[in-house]
Amino acid sequence: MEKEMHYDAIIVGGGPAGLSIGSELSKNYNILVIEKNTAGKTNRSWFVPLDVVDEDIKPYTYGGVTRFLAKTFLGANLSFRAKLFDRYPYINENTILPHWVNIIKDNNSQITDNCEYKNHTIDNGIVSVETTKGVYTGRLLIDASGYNSGIVEKYKIDRRNFYWWSVFGAIGEHPNGLGGMEIGDYMMWQTFRDTNLHIDTSLENGRPVFEYEILNENTSFSLILYLRKQQMSRDEMEKEYMHVIRNEDSTKQFRDITIKELKYGWYPSGTLSQQIAEDHVVFAGDAGCWTTPCGWGMGFILDNYKYFSQQISKALATNSLDKKSLLSIPHYKAHQKYEILMNAIATHFLSNASAYQLDKFINLFYTVDPILCEKTFTLKMTEKELVEMLKAVLKTFDLRELMHIIPKQDYLLVLEEAKYFMEDSVVSEIHNLFDCFQKHRIQSRLNNGFDFVR
Repeated sequence: MEKEMHYDAIIVGGGPAGLSIGSELSKNYNILVIEKNTAGKTNRSWFVPLDVVDEDIKPYTYGGVTRFLAKTFLGANLSFRAKLFDRYPYINENTILPHWVNIIKDNNSQITDNCEYKNHTIDNGIVSVETTKGVYTGRLLIDASGYNSGIVEKYKIDRRNFYWWSVFGAIGEHPNGLGGMEIGDYMMWQTFRDTNLHIDTSLENGRPVFEYEILNENTSFSLILYLRKQQMSRDEMEKEYMHVIRNEDSTKQFRDITIKELKYGWYPSGTLSQQIAEDHVVFAGDAGCWTTPCGWGMGFILDNYKYFSQQISKALATNSLDKKSLLSIPHYKAHQKYEILMNAIATHFLSNASAYQLDKFINLFYTVDPILCEKTFTLKMTEKELVEMLKAVLKTFDLRELMHIIPKQDYLLVLEEAKYFMEDSVVSEIHNLFDCFQKHRIQSRLNNGFDFVR
């Protein structure tokens, strides 16, 4: 072990969540960050809503998304300019992470690279963390180790209801120009003739969708994504991505790109970030499902890392680090419950709807203000706007059709959402379509509401 020392907090994970939190906590506490590879390096790339970019983050942004596109093999073709913000800035991952690394070191805290978490024990309020470089001790363990956290596994935290975005792509240069694409374009959903082998096959079972962001006059970030209950392997994704950019007729603009850097990752979705803690252990980033249900993980981190750190600082100051105390403080800025539920349903819909139904959903934005699309996926929607969106959805989809799309385990989510906006008679009608729950069980859960605190 490089230095025998007892720390106030040990952070497992040197990615954006661990480093941003560490940069704040290290101002007042002695912090250790352990990273299994090299802290400050990442295989991911992000753009974020403009309102999460403060003066500290602004120098590490550039350009941004200004136009949203969607195009499917069945004919849906959507294009609209960003309205919620002037732009959705790109984050320069190659400068912001090293910036946080430097802050931590300048504050005389430590970062240990090539150091992998193996296990930990807690005795008399002291956390002993066993790693490949020895044992470190501290008062608090912060798990920011990512989607495949060994600490989450150790505590057997249930992730069976999670959906997973599996992403693979590349930063590439276009030597022959952009082929009609514009700087600031974001293709958020493109499918191909055989994306779904049959018209009723869902994204859960079919091929992935294609996305791209145009970063400047000759550079793009293109990617494929899967939304499934299972994570896809890196090798499988790389093979599929190379086929998409080199062989698909509808991606000819990417046929000649020179790949500069591969990007890939996995992140959980399907529910709002869970507030999770154990005695002397708290979870952040992907380990804590720090993501809005339809993505925006980096946006969630930037919006909450200072707030989270303030709360943890108070707990450290009073040594209130037992599970009950850690759960009693808010870990992130609260969102309205209706947003949480609606976005959870949206994630499950995107995964399970057929190609034909997804086309119907995309075309729905010809009938409502496209700003509702932005607000849906950034958790910025008001109740009035949500009602407007729900009315449009129910005009587009037959209620029974929706029930066939959404998995049975999600029925209670639908009923919980309906309770906010629909008359009792409509809730009863929805219930009659669900034969998997007894009515008194459903009503009991509705009366009590969901418990989003673990």
